[in-house]
Amino acid sequence: LKMNESSTQWTVTAFLFSGRRNPQWKLTPEEAKEWMNKWRHAPLSPKEVKRPSVLGYTGCSLQYNEHSYWMIFDSCVSFYDQGLVISKEDTQRGMEKLLFRGAPDEIKKLLEEPGMP
Repeated sequence: LKMNESSTQWTVTAFLFSGRRNPQWKLTPEEAKEWMNKWRHAPLSPKEVKRPSVLGYTGCSLQYNEHSYWMIFDSCVSFYDQGLVISKEDTQRGMEKLLFRGAPDEIKKLLEEPGMP
């Protein structure tokens, strides 16, 4: 799986709301490079991300291009690309926390509530 960190718009979406638009923001080129480094070195996982249907934070996604994206929740990261699924472990939630580093301040405030990353 060959990826080019610099040729895409990396869009993070935090799944926080039901019935209203979820917040989105872009990764910087440095964050994208760090993300790919963490992804490449993470151990494979036999499980796939399962987002619960509850109120509050239920994970996030990172859009790579039109057909490719990651889903992140509960210490698991799954990459989806036109029918292909690869899952990896995020036991320390380092990949998830990296995505929220560049989040707008109002999102960071929401995420300080219990149960958030």
